[in-house]
Amino acid sequence: MRPRATILVKLLAALVLPVVALFALFAVATFEVSRRDLDHELGQRLEAIAASAASTVRGKYLADIAPGNETDVAYQIAAKKLAGLADATHARLVVLDPGYGIRLDTGEAVPIGTHFYRAELDSTELDRVFRDGKPAASVPFVGNDGKMYMTGYAPIHASDSDPQIVLALGAQAPASYFDRLADLRARTIEWGVGLALVSIAAAVIATLFITRNVRRLAAAAERIGAGDLHAPVTATTHDELGVLAETMDRMRVQLAERDARMQQMLAGIAHEVRNPLAGMTLFAGILRDEVPEADERRGHVDKIQRELDYLDRVVSEFLEFARRPKPEFADVAAGELVAEVAQLASTPEIEVAATSELATLRGDRGQLRRALLNLARNAVQAAAAAGHTGKDVVAIRACGEPGAAILSVWNRGKEIAPETSGKLFEPFFTTREKGTGLGLAFVRDIARDHGGSVDVTSESGETTFSIRLPARA
Repeated sequence: MRPRATILVKLLAALVLPVVALFALFAVATFEVSRRDLDHELGQRLEAIAASAASTVRGKYLADIAPGNETDVAYQIAAKKLAGLADATHARLVVLDPGYGIRLDTGEAVPIGTHFYRAELDSTELDRVFRDGKPAASVPFVGNDGKMYMTGYAPIHASDSDPQIVLALGAQAPASYFDRLADLRARTIEWGVGLALVSIAAAVIATLFITRNVRRLAAAAERIGAGDLHAPVTATTHDELGVLAETMDRMRVQLAERDARMQQMLAGIAHEVRNPLAGMTLFAGILRDEVPEADERRGHVDKIQRELDYLDRVVSEFLEFARRPKPEFADVAAGELVAEVAQLASTPEIEVAATSELATLRGDRGQLRRALLNLARNAVQAAAAAGHTGKDVVAIRACGEPGAAILSVWNRGKEIAPETSGKLFEPFFTTREKGTGLGLAFVRDIARDHGGSVDVTSESGETTFSIRLPARA
């Protein structure tokens, strides 16, 4: 699962994040540009309305009218005229003096001179109107009703003949486009979420396609590593993974050819060695029969025979290690297996005990027997070397745990050093003076071919080798 998670995270980082980030930047930029353009457009429109309305107002009259004269006929005429313009433009028109006092307001019936507090927030724009005589627009603001508004200001001159700026007229209208901007923002978020989901789905699908081929290649690599050189590695794609599959298959073929050559070479060596070895064994036996037991040379002959037996065993172990067949799985009676191995491994000095908590297990009986017998004989030798004898120094046990069947060999004796235990299962590594170093490597390979493993624990004068097999290997 790890490769899938890693590739998925990388594809998400490489595909989804840049796409979503670019879309978010584009959406923000689009929103801000649209808002500024709409602000500018509304501001210009309100400035135009304010300028148009200001041209119809008698500035000198409204500037000089005293508070309380709201019933003055001329004032009523000006108010009616601005009210008509307000209805036509859907804007609130407010006439202000330089002190921000209201001279006329179409939105509310307020006394002349009432302070317009909103104007204080637009002091920069009003200063420009009174000082430079140029129209100006405020920034959008939130009204008492919670809506967005904007005000455009224009100067009011004293009269047509007097250019003095005496008043300012503000045209205030709701910025209704903010509703459209809010809708645009909501739709943009929806599109962004949809794009992210589509990108994630595309990344996941791409990951599934990639990891499916990666897992297939990983399984092929495991088969090759386990020694299965017969099943071909097929290339199902024409991309880099297909090239990798073809390369792995060429490697498989080369390994198979090399393995075949090695087996032929070992068979040839065994043949060439065993022929003279058999002759030497025969003549050593004849020589032993001809030398009386009392003759001191009889010991030399016995030593020659022992060395010849050792050479024959070495040749046999090399051949078995190199030419071991694949296991043939069948149901194995666990009790009978451990009892047989215990009987074969026992010596006059040490009796190997056998117990089984399993009725049957799945595996190749011959190979499991060979592995257990190897471990049991090693255990007997280790116990004897430590001076232990009797019935309680070596034991073989078959037991089970969830999902696994365990064949273990326990013995009393000298502990295995930690720096040595990690090398025990390597081919040709041995701690004995005479040993090929293939026995435990043979046990390890048998366990692997059964889909299991072998490990060792050694402490407090006790050592246990355990072959762990799948419950139904």
